[in-house]
Amino acid sequence: MSPATGNAPQEAPLLPGKLRNGRALWVVLIIMALLAGCALLFARGSMRLSGDWQRQLSDTLTVQVMLDEAGAWEEATSRARYVLGETFPGADISIVPQSEARALLQPWLGNAELPDSLPVPGLINLTGENLAVQKAQTALDDAGLSVNIDDNSRYANQLSTTARRLVTIGISTLALILLAALSVNIFATRAGMTAQKEIIRVLVQVGASDEFIAKLFVGQAARRGTLGAAIGLGLSAVLWLCLSIFGEWGGLGWAGFAAGVSDVVWLIGLGIIFAIICAAAAGVTATRQLAFERKRL
Repeated sequence: MSPATGNAPQEAPLLPGKLRNGRALWVVLIIMALLAGCALLFARGSMRLSGDWQRQLSDTLTVQVMLDEAGAWEEATSRARYVLGETFPGADISIVPQSEARALLQPWLGNAELPDSLPVPGLINLTGENLAVQKAQTALDDAGLSVNIDDNSRYANQLSTTARRLVTIGISTLALILLAALSVNIFATRAGMTAQKEIIRVLVQVGASDEFIAKLFVGQAARRGTLGAAIGLGLSAVLWLCLSIFGEWGGLGWAGFAAGVSDVVWLIGLGIIFAIICAAAAGVTATRQLAFERKRL
């Protein structure tokens, strides 16, 4: 007699994968993962933007050449440029045209025509590495020039403060979303235990321990959190890529391949944390709920 084929019993999970309102839970987890990924990418972009601002401002100087009379503008600025060129040979030095320097005074003096006799200070911009303010000041003083030098530290501090606030907003948003994910999984675990109370009762009757039953819910929540995080964070990466390509995001977006790869690694780490939070919430909730039910018996 030949053995029957195709009729062997198949193993099935103790907890069914499809629950009532399960689709709504998936949607919520995916949306939370999407928002968490966007918050993380925003914080990472703000950190990159702050670094770019700091590097740009740390390599620039603005020299204001003070004049006693308007006719000395060209001679004084040319001499200051020569002295600065000798002091910083590798620096990029440019003189702001006198017409543009006059235009910079309009926000304070209005649109009225400025008299030609007004001694508008000469402006010189320097860009390069190792631009020491004291070194430039000493060289220009020795040349008999009266100057004010701005190393942009005030603007750098303001930009740094703004960037820190942006990073704080992103991290705070991310923390709130993860807290919401924790709450959602606690609610989902309680709802799942209520919906599957008959299965839990049978497991208890055959001698299953609370730890064994809790692990079933932990595994279910971990799979749910992993898949939800993979979809949601993947969507956030695609969204950020589109915004970086088609939007004017500057340093907030992915300006290069290295920035994108680095952020994807962070997203993977966030996905792991997201799954762990889902599993931990399910484990703690299931253990407490089972202990409470046993006390009632």
